[in-house]
Order: sequence, then structure tokens, then C-alpha cells
Amino acid sequence: MKILLNIFGVTFFLFLNTALNAQKLVSDTLAYAKKFETNKQKYIGKPFSLLLKDMTQLQFKKAKSDIKEDQENALPSTIFRFSDKEVNSPNEVSFVIKWKADTAPVTPIEFFEQEHNYRFTLNERNFFEKKIIKDIAVYK
Repeated sequence: MKILLNIFGVTFFLFLNTALNAQKLVSDTLAYAKKFETNKQKYIGKPFSLLLKDMTQLQFKKAKSDIKEDQENALPSTIFRFSDKEVNSPNEVSFVIKWKADTAPVTPIEFFEQEHNYRFTLNERNFFEKKIIKDIAVYK
């Protein structure tokens, strides 16, 4: 009986510890995204990887880049979505990042967007990680 109580006690504390360390659910996606827009000075001029590291409660699901013919700034901005719905769906929270101009080729992101149907996969994450944030805007 004593062993059974010890097993129950240990199990209970493990469950409690797991529950306390679990990510909190985000009930208001717009409010969550707006926190990053409000604190955008922390991210402007820094690599995108810093923003991704700070987004612990909710991650991007879709991404669609604005690709231009301009060699000096071929990738001016990207719209990120927190939903799995179509990337052009109305009434979804849009997290827009304007990128600092660079001359890096955009061919990989064009390919990934088509190949992955705009899903924000590890390939997209790796492509954007070192991009420098110029500005952040959030809207619905």
C-alpha cells in the first residue's frame, strides 16, 4: 500500500510539473501578434531568428512573400499567417515584415512557396532566419 501511494504521489507531481511547464494557449491571436508590433524596436535591425525565438506561444503556419524584379530589393516584405487557411483568406491575422534590402537571390523562396503551398516549413524558416527586419505591422 505504501508503494502504491508513493507511485501515485510521484505520478501526480510529474503530471503537475508537465501541466505547469506546458505552453499557454493563445486565445486572442491578434492581441498576441500586436505585442510584437508594439515591441518592434526590439526586432528592427535584427535577424528574423530573434523574433522566431521569442514567439514561444504561437508560430507562423503560412508565409507569402512579395517578390519584385528589382535586383537591389527583390524581397521587400513577407506576410505571415498563424492559420492553416489559404494564405489569401480574409479576416485572418496578418503579420507583415518588411525586410532590409539585400541582394540575396529569391529563387529558393519562390520555389519553397510553390512546393509547400505557402506553408511555413523548416525550409522557409531557414531561408528567412538571417534576413534583417526593417519593420513590423500587424492587422486583421
